[in-house]
Amino acid sequence: MTISFSVLKAKSLLVSAVLISCCLPAQAAEIHVENVTISKIRGIGDFSTPVFANAIEIWFAAPVNLPAGMGCPALAYRVAVDAKHKHLIAAVYLAFSMGKKININFDDRLPIRGDMCEASYVDVVN
Repeated sequence: MTISFSVLKAKSLLVSAVLISCCLPAQAAEIHVENVTISKIRGIGDFSTPVFANAIEIWFAAPVNLPAGMGCPALAYRVAVDAKHKHLIAAVYLAFSMGKKININFDDRLPIRGDMCEASYVDVVN
């Protein structure tokens, strides 16, 4: 009787551990990428789909590697910045016009625009 109770208890604990591990909410991911060269900036106004409307796209000279599961492609060629974030847009245009590189932060809690993550912050470097 004691052995079967111990086995049942062990099975119960194992099932609980499996359920907890698979059903926990996913943790947010923040990825910081350094020394990115901007190849072009695309301004988007009142676009036909709201996914891309009122944003700028920062296109990279070389693709940026992002981990799987962020909602963006593993090789990101661009990132979005919402038009309401004028301070980020100003920093991006400054970097592009001065030939400076940027450090960029991707946060999967921000909206995904099509296949683009949205930047949470941008550092102008060098």
